[in-house]
Amino acid sequence: MRLRPLLLLLLPCSALGKKEAGKKDVTIDSFDPASHEWMSVNDPVMGGQSSGSFTLRDGAGVFEGEVRDVPSLGAPGFIAVRTPRTGSWFPDLRSCDGLRLRVRSDDYGGYRLSFGTNFAGTMPYAHGYKAPFSVAPSAEDKDGEFRDVELKFADFSDNWDPRTGDVVVSCASDGQYCPDDATLRNMVQMEVMAEGVNGKVKLEIDSIAATNCDDDVVETDPDPDATNRNGGSGRPRGQFGGRNYSGALDREKNAVGGFGGYMHPTILPNGDIRIESFDDPRHRWYTINDPVMGGKSDSTVSVKSDAGVFDGTVRNVETLDAPGFVKMETRGGSFPDVSACKALRMVLKSDNGYGGLRVTFGRHHNDGAPWYIRGYKAHLPDVPTGRFTEVVMPFEDFSDKWDPRTGDVLVSCKEDRDHCVDDLALTDMATFSIMGEGVGGPFHVEIKSIDATGCKHSKAEYQDENAFKGNGLSAFAISSILVGFVAVGAASFFVGRGFERRVNSRYVEPPEVVADGISLPPSPSVEVGGTNQDMIT
Repeated sequence: MRLRPLLLLLLPCSALGKKEAGKKDVTIDSFDPASHEWMSVNDPVMGGQSSGSFTLRDGAGVFEGEVRDVPSLGAPGFIAVRTPRTGSWFPDLRSCDGLRLRVRSDDYGGYRLSFGTNFAGTMPYAHGYKAPFSVAPSAEDKDGEFRDVELKFADFSDNWDPRTGDVVVSCASDGQYCPDDATLRNMVQMEVMAEGVNGKVKLEIDSIAATNCDDDVVETDPDPDATNRNGGSGRPRGQFGGRNYSGALDREKNAVGGFGGYMHPTILPNGDIRIESFDDPRHRWYTINDPVMGGKSDSTVSVKSDAGVFDGTVRNVETLDAPGFVKMETRGGSFPDVSACKALRMVLKSDNGYGGLRVTFGRHHNDGAPWYIRGYKAHLPDVPTGRFTEVVMPFEDFSDKWDPRTGDVLVSCKEDRDHCVDDLALTDMATFSIMGEGVGGPFHVEIKSIDATGCKHSKAEYQDENAFKGNGLSAFAISSILVGFVAVGAASFFVGRGFERRVNSRYVEPPEVVADGISLPPSPSVEVGGTNQDMIT
């Protein structure tokens, strides 16, 4: 459910700053000490030269630095301070009116506040609901004193320009861009930015609070251990804000496929694990093109004749004089645990043998990379032309050390094991994309399916007929026994972990694997490389 911005705007001005009966303000952070971890982020994009820092000083958070032009853009960059996406707890603010910052600053004019992790703008790393705010003192304010800056939730929008931070379409103009209930229930992340305006920055933050909330809003984390254990998101793993991103501001305009949510892990008859099949796509797929630095590449994604069709042209980015990028991507939803597998197997074909196709997955961040560079990447070589053919990509071909300008792997997994895919990424890929990058020209790719192959828990483990010889059991009896195990396992699941999953996701089904038509409970662990790795259901 979206906020109703007109109702908020029609409130008398005198009512906006007052607490109603049965209402209270809820502190998000007082910085004495800080209740969240805050980290500074500067503008590494295309050689940005802005610099900023964040420290705790005299009971306040001090955000200071300087915003400078990005040379390749000839336009101001940004500095920011934000909470991490994992390990943070935010109260449920659905009953609140907005946010209040108690701050003091000079007359810098480019401050913004954002929250949430839903995708916004036209860049893959643009996320959250954003609003500008001013700290310029009024005539009534005394020099050097902290003052309150109030922002109603109707001031925030997730349709904003990622180059400047300016709101493109406001919540008041179009309710679809207002903060949604899922984000207000748990913001996951908060960020203060100095953006789009050059100059010296010094912002001292005494506190951040939500205003006019219901009296029963819980103000402290009731289970800090669970917050740390679950990454602090309060959402199913891999679901960033629950909304899909596409290359256009209307994120659903060109998206195809399903809507994610929890899905049965499916083991195929050959033992492979299904990730996606475009005869009935389970994930939501959309395109992202290269708006960065004036890129003009374009692409579309569609489903035709039981295949995902990725079509477009990679063109030079004029300011870089180098090819840009396009990609078809899915984020959120549910990915199967493929940590017991060795490779990806894709059934696909190309019309023209375009040589710049790459595959990326995961949200892992290499410590030496810019903050917005995430995932493991590999070149998709020798794409068959004219007819559908299997292409196998070993996970050892993927690396987290790749050039963000070209997509080329700089240090391979085989050269340095520190850059190999880790078990966490294979347990839950969270995001998956096919890219055209670093090579200019038109392309047309059709994908039938994406699977993980070389898996140790193959069908033979469950259905090896030789394992049952001499025991006198018929196939029907064996099947009956297996069905009995499923019943017991399902009952145990619902008594134990099932309730927790229902709380966290609206897409809930009992976990099972499917092998050749027989439902089986997932193995509690699977041996990989001599160690036992827990399977996540």
